Amino acid sequence: MKILEIFKNPAQNRVYIVAEIGINHNGDINTALALLDAAVEAGVDAVKFQKRDLEQIYVKSLLDDPNSQEWSSAYLIPQLKKLELSKSDYGRIRKKCSELNLELIITPFDGHSAEFVNTLDVAAFKISSADMVNFPLIKQCSDYGKPLIISTGMWSQPEIESCIRWYNENLASKEYALLLANSTYPSPYENLGLPIIPWLASQIPSHLAGYSGHERGIFIPIAAVACGARIVEKHITFDPLQNGPDHKASLTPQEFKDMVSNIRDLEKALNPRKIVNQSEKLAKEVFAKSAIAVRDLPAGTKLAATDFQLKSPGKGLFPHEIPSYIGGELKRFVPKDGCISKFDFEQELKIQDWKLPSFSRAWGVKCRLHDYDQYIQCKPKTIEFHMTNEDLLIDFKGLNKDTQLVVHAPEFSDKQLVDLCSPDPAVVAMSLDIFQRTIAFTLKLAKQFPLKKPKIVAHLGGMSLNLLENPFEEMMSRATDNFKKIKLNPSDVDFLPECLPSNPAYFGGYWHQYGFMRAEDMKQFCDYFNLKMCFDTSHAALYCHQYELPLEDYVRTIKPYVSHLHIADAEGLYGEGLQVGEGKIAFDPVFELLKDTSFTWVPEPWSGHLYNGQGFYVSLRRLGQWNEKL
Repeated sequence: MKILEIFKNPAQNRVYIVAEIGINHNGDINTALALLDAAVEAGVDAVKFQKRDLEQIYVKSLLDDPNSQEWSSAYLIPQLKKLELSKSDYGRIRKKCSELNLELIITPFDGHSAEFVNTLDVAAFKISSADMVNFPLIKQCSDYGKPLIISTGMWSQPEIESCIRWYNENLASKEYALLLANSTYPSPYENLGLPIIPWLASQIPSHLAGYSGHERGIFIPIAAVACGARIVEKHITFDPLQNGPDHKASLTPQEFKDMVSNIRDLEKALNPRKIVNQSEKLAKEVFAKSAIAVRDLPAGTKLAATDFQLKSPGKGLFPHEIPSYIGGELKRFVPKDGCISKFDFEQELKIQDWKLPSFSRAWGVKCRLHDYDQYIQCKPKTIEFHMTNEDLLIDFKGLNKDTQLVVHAPEFSDKQLVDLCSPDPAVVAMSLDIFQRTIAFTLKLAKQFPLKKPKIVAHLGGMSLNLLENPFEEMMSRATDNFKKIKLNPSDVDFLPECLPSNPAYFGGYWHQYGFMRAEDMKQFCDYFNLKMCFDTSHAALYCHQYELPLEDYVRTIKPYVSHLHIADAEGLYGEGLQVGEGKIAFDPVFELLKDTSFTWVPEPWSGHLYNGQGFYVSLRRLGQWNEKL
């Protein structure tokens, strides 16, 4: 992120993170350049250095004899003389920052240094706490037309207010931010005053406040973000035990990386909207209480309080909704122990009466074995059976010569996820057994669906409850080795690995996904085994959102391998399986890219099967605008 972006929108969740290299390079340009690499690896937005002309800052007698003043001067002045980088060094720093796409910020401590810093085209000028009241220097830096970031260590709130009045009256630009700081290295926690951050933001035109930390550890900057900091600055060093004024209050590269990662996670949690995610919706269905019929309720019944009890599952009217429906007339039959929903008060649209667009491809619906007879009435050209491990034991009968068969393999068995990426031999053995039995089941079922060669859609694994460090290649390598053990005849069935989302929901919670998620992994796996794949639009979009990639580029990569589509919308990082048109996917370019590809497809909004398939029906109707491409 660029500093100007956060000035334009200070309320956005993303925090601008600065790695303060300062003088932790120890006067060595190679160390400075190495710290730039470490900062990039940590994921920061900018790096900051310091520039001084000591003769412009200190009186000559102090420079000549630092020992003549306080002991702190005797310690610092020799250090500052030794640690100053040359102008040519800064030229190398400027060049490398550009190559690394890092914004460069520099603190000038005097007018001569500010003039030089301006030649480096910095993203912003940083004003040290010591110079918060140095109005001539601040005015000079502001006149260069770059944003200012001003630290407030050393000064009281009345003094800060006084400075703000001067800034607003005398600076041509109001693009300045204030950072809460404590100028002690390291700082005691008791003196940090994090609740002051919102007050700082409220006092200035940009409403942009942040935190410059000199305490030990990483949790205080994270807490500062929770308190409203939109800029975080922290020192970085290769060794906090080195000599020098700042090292002991600095983070190592790994600590800095951990801090950035935690801040990025916190940003997600600072969403100001209360969102009920899909996993919560499923939990609500299982645990919440809703209106359950205590007897058979014929169509025409006017609902009374004696007609129902509050029990789980939560698929019907919730207690807070019931008063609006008491006395209402049921338009359809509700059996005893059935959920009474709002749809029961609307005119029933039976599946056989669905009015659907004329799609150009083999469209279909998803179902279970037990409700096949219901869904086949809409005359789909494709039927996808979503299987459980127990379903593989069912002797299904349902001859259909006009419909393409797709079988979605079970995703778990006995609370253990299917996973060919797992290092656990027992998990792999269980997974291979499920896939082998799914193949056998599909071949048997295919005799009743002889239209075309059947397809099997499968989640092949790669998920973890723990955040892992770049395990993609290792997981895909294990999956490749394990998939070789499956007995599969490509002439009998098309086995389609499905692309997976970055944060899938399993067993009531969210996991991290590492296998079968990236477009390049899907491509390489399919190439290796000469397979096609199932393209799930929602899964792919969530992955692209997570890694800030264009969905169109993803589609271009996997396009040659697409044989079957799951179509649903998506939003953010966790909004999986949304109804078409209720998320953020731009379907036009996706379907345009796939228009010359042969594939079958089904809509897949979460819980689309509820209320006589209302969710599926809505999806199919909305997808009608792309009927020539679908």
